[in-house]
Formats: sequence, structure tokens, C-alpha cells
Amino acid sequence: MLASTLCFAMMSTCVALAHTRAPELGTALSSFVRSVVNLGLLLVLARGSAKALFGDRRPALWWRGLSGALALITYFAALSRIGAGEAAFLNQTSSAWVAAIAPLALGERTSPLTWLAVLASAIGTAMLGWPRLDAPTGDLAGRALGLVSGLAAAAAYLTIRRASATNGPAVIVFYFTLMSAIASAVMLVVLPAPPPTDPLAWAYLVGAGLFATGGQLLMTSAYQQGPVATLAAVSAGTPLFTTLLAAVALEQRPDALARVGMGVLVLASVALPFLSLRQGQRGA
Repeated sequence: MLASTLCFAMMSTCVALAHTRAPELGTALSSFVRSVVNLGLLLVLARGSAKALFGDRRPALWWRGLSGALALITYFAALSRIGAGEAAFLNQTSSAWVAAIAPLALGERTSPLTWLAVLASAIGTAMLGWPRLDAPTGDLAGRALGLVSGLAAAAAYLTIRRASATNGPAVIVFYFTLMSAIASAVMLVVLPAPPPTDPLAWAYLVGAGLFATGGQLLMTSAYQQGPVATLAAVSAGTPLFTTLLAAVALEQRPDALARVGMGVLVLASVALPFLSLRQGQRGA
């Protein structure tokens, strides 16, 4: 899971660099390129057999694809508006959503201490997502999109457990990338935008697709094997790595309130695996 967080952090940084190099770049195009590269690599891994990637076509696969596509598009939209680090942390609220929804969706018991960690996550999210008076117009919309991406990502993670009963990681990732490519293509038609003229921006987008493929395969494998809430907490490394990379590569540094919110989110996310382990030991 840790390896997947590094891949996703690199993906986010590549997308942010592409939008910085080409301000005219739209979210639909960056999502589309990322998804198409992802699909191409999956076909290579499947040795050209697209039929094998469709798996058993169970509804959970399609729900995984739809929720994942929504999470991707809203995350990229937030990233281009409020910066890579803050967008990544808002997307990371998926760990709290997973812990909160898992009892209903998967029958996994959530202890009172885990609920306390979820509450702390909500407080950290409020600090991070609070509108700034001196922020640009897109600030509120960007933070709202970041929160939506977190909720959609949680829905996607929860469907992985059901979809993986008879399907491998490549199949599950295929549905996500297929639906993301379709949704992005529709957005390109409805909301057309000029493609970037900077070749380096295109290179960053391709790099985002490469890192995303590795991250998706590693993450899906992890969710097939371990407790959902614990793995979601480990994924807290993604926004941390993304924030560090954004500070170095893009000089994007969050304000004081955002830094406090990030710290609270990290503490809550790191606490979740220990709380989950303690709960498991009591139930044994």
C-alpha cells in the first residue's frame, strides 16, 4: 500500500505540473489522457486480450468504475484550482468515509475509538476546507470538489472488496479506467477546451498515466487482502508525499489553517490502523 501512495503522489504532481505549464489545460483532457494511458498499459498486461479484462461483469465492477471516475475527475478539478497538496488531503477524507460506511456496506464493526478518529478527521477537513476570505474565486468550488472526490473515492474502495471475489486487480482497474475515459470524453464534447501547445505538458500527462497504473494495481491488490479501514489509513501517505512534492516542484505551500487541518487529518488517519488492530484483537 505504501508503494501505491508514492505512485499516486507522483501522478498528482505530474498533473499539477501539466496544468502549471499549460494554464489552458482542462480537467476533462487531463483525466482523459491519464485514463487512456492507463487503458493502454492494461491491454499490454493482458497481452492484447480485452475480453479477459471484462471479468464476470458483476454490478460491483461497474459501480467501482463509475464512482472511481467521479473521484478522478473531481480530484483533478480540485487540484487545478487549489493546488496539489490541499486537493490531495481533501481527497484523503475517503479514509474517514470508509471507516464510517464500512459497518453498513461490509459488516465490519467500527469501535467507539475509531469513531473518535473519524470525528477528528472531520475537524481537520473543516479546517482545510474552510473558505478563505482572500482566496481566488475558484477556492470554494475547488474545496467542494476535493470533498466530493473523497466521498466518491470511498465508495470506489468499498466496492473493490465485493468486486474482487471473482476478479483480479487488472479487471477491477480496467473498469475504473474505462469509465473514466468515457466520462472524460463526454466532458470534452460538452465542455470543449483547447489542447495544450507545450510538449512538456503532454509528457507530464503521460507520466501521470504511467504512475496511476502502478498505483491502481498496487492499491487494488492491497484492498483485496487487508482490512479496508486500515488500508485506507495507510493511504494517508499519499497527501503527505503530494504536499512535499508540490512544495519542492511547484512551490505550493498551504496556509497556517490548512497546515493545522492537515496535521489533524494525518493524526486521525495514522490512528485508524492501530484502533482497527486493537478491535481485531478484542474480537479474536
